[in-house]
Amino acid sequence: MDQYLSSASLKSLAKGQLLGKYGTVTAAYFIHFICVLVINWSITLLIASNSLAGIFLTAAASFLLSLFSGYFIAGEAYIYLKIACNQKPLVSDLFHFFRGDTAKVLSIRVVTAGVAAVSMLPASVASYFVTRTLPGASVLVNDAYEGAPLFLLFAVLLLAGVIVSTYVELMLSQAFFLMLDFPDYPAARIIQMSIRLMKGNMGRLLYIELSFIPLLLLGSLSCGIGLLWVLPYLAATQANFYLDLVRKKPVSETASM
Repeated sequence: MDQYLSSASLKSLAKGQLLGKYGTVTAAYFIHFICVLVINWSITLLIASNSLAGIFLTAAASFLLSLFSGYFIAGEAYIYLKIACNQKPLVSDLFHFFRGDTAKVLSIRVVTAGVAAVSMLPASVASYFVTRTLPGASVLVNDAYEGAPLFLLFAVLLLAGVIVSTYVELMLSQAFFLMLDFPDYPAARIIQMSIRLMKGNMGRLLYIELSFIPLLLLGSLSCGIGLLWVLPYLAATQANFYLDLVRKKPVSETASM
């Protein structure tokens, strides 16, 4: 079997493919960002997260927001798969899954968003009790040292939540691309195919994504303007990663599970 393309090669492909297309991808990102931001602000204003009930309500609302955002993420996968296949993307492609396969997108997104919500909820609850031990809080722990175990518990739960959600996200990272290539397959089969494709390749994808951290930090320092270049660069690299996977791995075997 041929060797997979290196991270540098995938990035080089992405750079070339994005030339002349930044207007389209920037507009798509801006629409996605504004829609999610407005809803997120509404959640923040309507739900007070300074109580346990508020934490659970916020987690539920964030889960629903993640489901909604999933349709945009699937649309972006369509845009970048077209770019990686040297086809012309359109801003309207962002809404591709609002018009069809909506149930399938929802089924896939329920898994990733659900795991993320459940895995991060214990850390959110622990953070509530940690804040109650801080100076100036309404309820103080008599012994200052009692706050240390709580903070340690919070740190452990947070780390565990990040690991679990990242693992599932990586395993299902190819689901929306596969859904585009195999539109007749049900969501359960698409999920199985993504898991099969990613076996032995999660480390590669994680390395590629982590390699963008310096660029993401630089983009953030420019008041977010630089992210309009970095995020499409990352997404196009991920699309090329998918194409490299399906070219090198026997997708026929994966599809016949």
